[in-house]
Amino acid sequence: MQISVFYNHIVTASKQTGLPLPEVLGLARGYGIQAVELDLDEVQPNPEAMKKLLEQAGMSVASMYAFFDFGNASDVQPGLAFIDTAEFLGAGKVLVIPGFTGESADQELRKRSLRHMAAALREMCEYAERTGIVVTMEDFDDSRAPFSTSEELLWFLNEVPKLGITFDTGNFIYRGEDALEAFEKLKSRIVHVHCKDRSLEEHPGEVPKISTDGTRLFPSPVGSGCIPVQEILERLVAIGYKNTAAIEHFDAADQLAYMKQSAQWLQAKFNQLQT
Repeated sequence: MQISVFYNHIVTASKQTGLPLPEVLGLARGYGIQAVELDLDEVQPNPEAMKKLLEQAGMSVASMYAFFDFGNASDVQPGLAFIDTAEFLGAGKVLVIPGFTGESADQELRKRSLRHMAAALREMCEYAERTGIVVTMEDFDDSRAPFSTSEELLWFLNEVPKLGITFDTGNFIYRGEDALEAFEKLKSRIVHVHCKDRSLEEHPGEVPKISTDGTRLFPSPVGSGCIPVQEILERLVAIGYKNTAAIEHFDAADQLAYMKQSAQWLQAKFNQLQT
């Protein structure tokens, strides 16, 4: 497995430390991180400059992600343009957040929004297939997201046969779902993994994500929190997964330190699992 990290964390680390972006990218590469996860919004101003920056750092793009409103807007063209950008940057996968439904939406409106999202995703999958790019969805930690549980994701997988899963280890807890149980339901369609841990201990200077049951979830270096990341890695190896493990800890007070610790922990676990 290769290790990637969210480019957002590189940018944040640069701001936190005062180090230039290329230097932070170099440090990350030295930690054994080989690729990044890119937000389309981070790329759109100048894809050529982003490509050059990453190439100079010896980094590839593992996956790109973007937010859309396909539940309300039927035009899928922005999604197809997103795939074109991902192809230009050499990403093998894209993560699509297809839209949200208002918590007060009635059942009929929700069903219609879901149908529109699924239709857009089907078209994106067909378009992406010609380039070898895989379109994915994840368990997104937001109460407005009709794809935050394994059962909700299974509905999309049934509606969109060519859709893959980006398995986010730390998001199922947001809805009170067991990550290992979710893994067993989704494992046949997992093509990408976000290694996100969560801490139940308050960290100074960090803003928690509040789960639907009120639990305060703080950022954590991978392997140091309450999520069974090691068990998930073991199960990934058991099903023959050999792709990317992406470090994710948004809102960390010290992104560079978290990044280093996460990379070291993942590398140690990979070495154990390979013996």
